[in-house]
Amino acid sequence: MNFSQMQYALAVARYKNFSKAAESLFLSQPALSQQIKRLEKELGFALFARMAQGVTLTPEGKAFFDSACKVEEAWNQLQQTAARGRRYSRPLRVSLGTRVYSNGLFEPVMRFFDQHPEFEVSFFTEADGDFLTSLRKDSLDVALDRLPSSYPPSDAKRFYFCELIPERQCVLASPQDPFYTMSEIPFTSLEGCTLISPMENTMTDLAIRRRFSEYNISFGKVFRSDRIETIMNMVQRGKGITLGPLSFADYYGVRAIPLIPATYMSLNFICLRERKDSFELSLFKDYLVQLCKKGCAERTLASK
Repeated sequence: MNFSQMQYALAVARYKNFSKAAESLFLSQPALSQQIKRLEKELGFALFARMAQGVTLTPEGKAFFDSACKVEEAWNQLQQTAARGRRYSRPLRVSLGTRVYSNGLFEPVMRFFDQHPEFEVSFFTEADGDFLTSLRKDSLDVALDRLPSSYPPSDAKRFYFCELIPERQCVLASPQDPFYTMSEIPFTSLEGCTLISPMENTMTDLAIRRRFSEYNISFGKVFRSDRIETIMNMVQRGKGITLGPLSFADYYGVRAIPLIPATYMSLNFICLRERKDSFELSLFKDYLVQLCKKGCAERTLASK
């Protein structure tokens, strides 16, 4: 049992509803249910009795709840004491790419900052924003995003890149699209397709056009948007295809068909090289690396 699992159980007990508790924790309902099942298995007894109207604590769950509340209160008091003892806070400006959400990392990122109240965090989530320029201008400290290896910046040596999650590139399509039933798609099969893309000359747009140029093929009609939600909504409606990682499939409710030859883009931890050893960035990076290694191992075991 860990502290996060205890907090999950407390949230379910207070809301008496898994869906509402999951929403308050920035988790999906299935993920929360899985965590509670793991906790109950470790404890050796059920915490909750499931009913049509919601859940209620079992007698053992009530005893657990009373003890957990005391632990939570002690933790909150400890945090308040630590906050009073701090002479200053550490501002941290973090850009979050869409892959943070599709890979389920947002809640663990929030948990990290809950555990480190000394950081005063600002999140930036601009769709396909030019975070490299923001890093250069010192208006951003770190970006969690993809950076196509086929399109490195001219001053790449200025930046530090740490790979967190590699993902194979796929065609994202709806059931209405002819590609939907294919198991793999040769890149040359995309000749003349209707493409849904970010705005012209953004990093993703340039990477896509570079790939098409490498295979000497052209796309037909193009729809563009500066919001990933709009792009994926158009894919869902069968207006065209876009390129993206496998993790977008479940997250956006579309089909992800791997491209051949296989190419990969990674979710990376990106900062200026001169800042990578700073206390706050080093601590945050080490947390994410261990988290993603654990997640990769779990996915490997689950696939066997």
